[in-house]
Amino acid sequence: MRLLIMTDVKTELRRHALAKRDLVSAQEAQAAAAALSRDGLALVDEAAALLRLDAPIVSVYWPIRSELNTRPLIDALADKGYRVTLPVMHKVRHPLVFRDFTPGDDLVKGPYGLSEPAPQCAARDPDILFSPLSAFDRRGFRLGYGGGIYDATLSELRAKKNVVAIGVAYSFQEVDHVPTEPHDQRLDYFLTERERITIV
Repeated sequence: MRLLIMTDVKTELRRHALAKRDLVSAQEAQAAAAALSRDGLALVDEAAALLRLDAPIVSVYWPIRSELNTRPLIDALADKGYRVTLPVMHKVRHPLVFRDFTPGDDLVKGPYGLSEPAPQCAARDPDILFSPLSAFDRRGFRLGYGGGIYDATLSELRAKKNVVAIGVAYSFQEVDHVPTEPHDQRLDYFLTERERITIV
């Protein structure tokens, strides 16, 4: 019964947040993408120093639907010399694979209809990971899209090395409390069009 109630709460939170996100105007989306590019690049610089890595591998999602647009951030990271990867989804509730991407590379449609690097692109484990989400809270928890993919991914990556995880969202996607389960992974930061939220 408790699991059913939690599922209902998550479903309603997700539905409400995504409905609001779909109402973002083109002008608001463009301004948010510019802010993310600026603030995301600065955060990667700081995270690289925190991890003591001169050349960290950075994973950035390729935006779909009304997700906050990461393409200017990808361009900014590549321009500064960071190695960028994009996530590749191959199975629900299983960890993502990350493949090299350089702006201008052709993307292919994956088995779930997402734009992904081609299979021949090298796979690498990221040190810094940007994650999309439906909702988030200031404890560091995110509500995804229901597949458990980023939780499984972070669990696997963190078993191997230190990883900095950054959630990306509009400020209105913040909620007081994201319902959590034992497998849920906390993020280290959230970036919105208005601010950086530090959890660590």
